[in-house]
Amino acid sequence: MSLTIVLCNVLLYRKPFLLALQPSLVNLGEKVTLECRSEIMFDTFILTSHKNGTIKDSFELSAGHYHGGSQANFSIGPVTPDDAGTYTCYGSFNHSPYEWSESSGPIDIKITGLYKKPSLSALMEPVVMSGENMTLTCFSDLQFDMFHLSMEGVPKDHGLPSVKSHNGTFQDSFHLGSVVQAGNYRCYGSFRNSSHLWSTPSDPLYILVTGKRTSYIPHIL
Repeated sequence: MSLTIVLCNVLLYRKPFLLALQPSLVNLGEKVTLECRSEIMFDTFILTSHKNGTIKDSFELSAGHYHGGSQANFSIGPVTPDDAGTYTCYGSFNHSPYEWSESSGPIDIKITGLYKKPSLSALMEPVVMSGENMTLTCFSDLQFDMFHLSMEGVPKDHGLPSVKSHNGTFQDSFHLGSVVQAGNYRCYGSFRNSSHLWSTPSDPLYILVTGKRTSYIPHIL
């Protein structure tokens, strides 16, 4: 994968699609693959990374063709903090390499494992009857600016600002509402000046959703 910095014209070719073949939360030192694909038979795909709203880097790969479409897989890693950010991709043709398609939708790559892990707890036992509300609290002795929640490795909604508690820790609570999904939940901390760099995840907290009230059954991981 070669690094290129180019000035280009963006044309009205239909935008390609960009997807991460692994979860977009990537632990420090691991790898992630971003796949750019299109129904148009592009010759080349360009992957761009953005920080603070501007293109930081761009990477170019020849497209592979399949069943009337084209695609390229961009391997990133082992990741460092510099790889965190927002990625988009474009398609182009060999006869006009500085004319690109419309941009794909963005994908945010967040690097985890940068700071000490916070803790995650449920205000009640982590067993909820279908339709009931559930609240999870993330807390840490580090003064994180934000806390984030994931379920089975997928970030949920937006982060919440941390608040200093009476015992000196920093915390906030995630209200999952009455539509709670069963699975492993984790939380992370981050700082305002590096929103794509997250802490090591908390230990997992398994939430069991049942159709009727039951006693707490520990989940062995």
